[in-house]
Parts: sequence; C-alpha cells; structure tokens
Amino acid sequence: MKNLLVVPLLLFSLLLMGFSHQPASAKKSTDIEIPVLLYHVVSHNPDPNNFYQYSVKEFEKQMVYLKENGYRTLTIKQYFNILDGKAAMPAKPILLTFDDNSSDFYPNVYPILDKYDLKATQFTVSNWVNGSWNMTAEEITTVMDNGVDIQNHTVTHPFLNQMSYAQQYTEINDATVALKSLTGKTANVFAYPYGAYNADTISVLENLGFEGAFTVAGGLSTDEGSRFEIPRIMILNGDTLEDFARKITTGY
Repeated sequence: MKNLLVVPLLLFSLLLMGFSHQPASAKKSTDIEIPVLLYHVVSHNPDPNNFYQYSVKEFEKQMVYLKENGYRTLTIKQYFNILDGKAAMPAKPILLTFDDNSSDFYPNVYPILDKYDLKATQFTVSNWVNGSWNMTAEEITTVMDNGVDIQNHTVTHPFLNQMSYAQQYTEINDATVALKSLTGKTANVFAYPYGAYNADTISVLENLGFEGAFTVAGGLSTDEGSRFEIPRIMILNGDTLEDFARKITTGY
C-alpha cells in the first residue's frame, strides 16, 4: 500500500489554508457552502500510525449518518452546476472524494456507496491503474457505470510545484488522455497530489480547459472561491462520528 507522506501533506494543508488565488476585490460570499470530503485508504485493518487509512466500519457509520440526516451526495457535474448557478442547491449537499485509486476502494468503499445509493468522485493516477495495490481497469469502469466519477490525479502522483511548466503539462495532459482511453469520458476536474501546486499548475489546468481543481486545505467550498483552489476536508484515522459531524458542518 502506498506510503503516504504525512508531514508534507499536513504542511501543505496549513500553507494552502492561508493562500488564495481569489483577488482581493472578490465579491462577498453568498450562502452557498458545500463540504467536500477527502478520503484515501478505507481498510478493515487500518494502520494506526497512518493518518490516511480509515476504518471501513467507521466509514459506513458516516455514510449512514449522511443518509439519516438528509444529506445529498453530488456528482461532480452537479457540484459545479451548483457553484456556477446552473442548478439549485439542495438543503444539505455534500461531495465525497477519494484519492489515488487504491485497491481498497472496490471491495470496501464501493459496496457501501452502492448500498446507500451515494455518489462519489475517484481522483485517479493513470499509471497506477492495474498496479499491485491499485484498482484494475475493469473495477474502474464498473464503479464509473454505477455512480462514481473518475477524474484526473496526474500520471505518476508527483509534487507538481517542484516541476517545470512543461513537465506539469505532460503529467496532467497525459493522464487526461489515458483516462479518456479507459473510460470514454474526458476528465476535466483535478486534484493536486499532496496538495502541492503553484501558479504554473493553475495555468496548465486553465489552458487545458479544466473546470476546477481541489486542494487538501480544510474549509467549506463556496461559489465565490477560486475554482482552482477548492478546499477539501480530510477524514483522518481516529476521527469519531462526532468529529465527522463537526467537520461537515464547519469545514474543520
């Protein structure tokens, strides 16, 4: 299983919380606020020393909480339609996202999403498809056909902010090409590996026609925030149901 870099990711989260691509003259925020959750590995035996491995049992409790409390999970298209004013916002919208197309998703996460009729987005690293600890191509197309959006998470999961513009372009564009070949659909939404990005990354995404991109910084997303710095709320090892309820309400 992937050895997720705990310290760098948390540092990037803190840095991004204090950095905004939105101009100082931005309009006052409206009442559109949507929690976007970020999960990595969901395991029956999560490593207690790995913040990014979460319990299947606790994950199902969270999904039951969403259903019992009237939350509506969104597709990625529905999410952006709400932000763009093309669709009305339901009373309790929420976007579920998962990074890295790890092998636990199909046997552990997907059955729970299907059981409770929940939508989600999987940010997929194209070179990891069919890897020994990642989802197979068949699993990816199966979940895509049953309510899971497949979106871009680069070719190799690098620290994009340490790369040239041309290198970043290749990482992002080549993943788009590979994912379209696999799914038949164009992935036009992005998630920054490790939460790492810079002005070149945003420029690449804009030039390639991406609709938006997600960070790992906490907070609730709004229609007034930068489409290329959308915050996500990380669900971490040890989070209780009370933590979960607080996070989806406050963003932290």
